[in-house]
Amino acid sequence: MATRIIRVAQRAIMRAALVVLPRRPYVVVHGFPTAEGNAVEMLRGLADRYPRRIFWLVSRIEEGRSIAAASALNLDRITLVRHRSMAAMWRFATAEVVMFTHGLYGNPRPPRHKTFVNLWHGGGLKASIMTDARGRPAIHSDFLVASSAQFGSQLARQCHLPPEGLLLTGNPRIDQFARSSSEHLRRLGVSTDRPIVVWMPTFRKNTGRGLTAGWSESHDDGHGVNDAAEHAVEILTRAGLTVIVKPHPVDADSRNIRGAIIVTNDDLLRAGVQLYELIGASDALLTDYSSVWIDFLALDRPIGFIVPDEAQYAAGRGFSTVDVLDWLPGPRLEADSDYEAFALDVTAGGNDQRERRAAVALHIGSTAIPHVSAAVLTALDQRGVFRPPIGRP
Repeated sequence: MATRIIRVAQRAIMRAALVVLPRRPYVVVHGFPTAEGNAVEMLRGLADRYPRRIFWLVSRIEEGRSIAAASALNLDRITLVRHRSMAAMWRFATAEVVMFTHGLYGNPRPPRHKTFVNLWHGGGLKASIMTDARGRPAIHSDFLVASSAQFGSQLARQCHLPPEGLLLTGNPRIDQFARSSSEHLRRLGVSTDRPIVVWMPTFRKNTGRGLTAGWSESHDDGHGVNDAAEHAVEILTRAGLTVIVKPHPVDADSRNIRGAIIVTNDDLLRAGVQLYELIGASDALLTDYSSVWIDFLALDRPIGFIVPDEAQYAAGRGFSTVDVLDWLPGPRLEADSDYEAFALDVTAGGNDQRERRAAVALHIGSTAIPHVSAAVLTALDQRGVFRPPIGRP
């Protein structure tokens, strides 16, 4: 109850500040975690094209500098500000444009003279991502960036956005695919002499952060998912593949899967590798209810799904539509023969499910264009967000 009161008070104070304080000629960007690809790539695009000041709100200044170095961000154009500071809140309340992946400072509504852009970080299979327990928008913005017409429209409706508020540009983080190479794997200590499969499960139990308490999205205890993953790793390794596990940053359950290589956000930071550079260097993806597969469609490589807790997840968080799992771009992997067939497809070049991937991409209205961050800025400029306009790159 106390936490809820603090959040309500914070939102009210920030809303008042947003309304009263004048608009200033700069942009504020915040991503969670700090290395979140959508935020990092928008910073890159802004540094190339936005002529005024850019502020990046980060958890720790040193961490921001490390991520900037790994990402080759131009810090001559970007000022780092600690997220939990009065300076950050002032910039947030006065910026002409604010871009974020999870909302900020209680998620107040933007006033008419300022613009909020929700870069978000997922969306797809999960139900009611953008609403609270009473069905009201949980995160307020003027624009929402999305990579799928079907799932983006669902999220926009939850946010009560008009049609022009949905920017179907794709996720800026997929710009990192073009920079990925085997060198990124070597930096992580991963041998490239075998095909690489990355397993990226979503969380079932959230650790929480700041004023947001942790919660559970599944009625499963988490052991079933790990048991299925260990079985998968055993078979895929025996078939000649290397499996990397990338745990979700807020996952309260351990994903230390025997026989796999575990790569955390800290590991990526130390190696100077961005998450989507790792994903782009892999030969295949394993996932579940995470939306990462929507981005991975752009690479047209094999995608497999490990969903042993489907019934428990449906009874918890639930799914966006009743038939959403009927439109997966790859096989559900359960029996040993499923994993063996998946491994064979990966080693053979991924042709087995290519038509299925194309059909699913068409069905969900997948958007995968190059230079997404530039496309986002162009879309905003065309809608009169930047004054004066920033023009084309």
